Amino acid sequence: MLHDLIAAAGLGLCIALAIHMALPYRARAGVDSRLRRLGGWLQLQMNRLTGWRRRQRQTRAAALEAERVIRRAREAALREQGPRPEGEWDGNVYRPKSFEKPRKPH
Repeated sequence: MLHDLIAAAGLGLCIALAIHMALPYRARAGVDSRLRRLGGWLQLQMNRLTGWRRRQRQTRAAALEAERVIRRAREAALREQGPRPEGEWDGNVYRPKSFEKPRKPH
């Protein structure tokens, strides 16, 4: 069964190539152009199908790496500075409580 399908596909390809060779130059160029466009479109669709997973994986890896870097920076700052004034973290920004009080400009 599989051998018959492969043989039929081979025969169909041979007939298509024979017809292609028998076409006049302009018709052959037109067929080649359309086949090239179809091949480009198929390649674009395959890249879209396979690319979304790659982009998703890269986004996840970048987020994990950013979290690691932020955590290391926080830990290094704590080790270097020692005890810190009261404050809170907003994402990767530290806001001490002393910033909340209005200060005189001079």
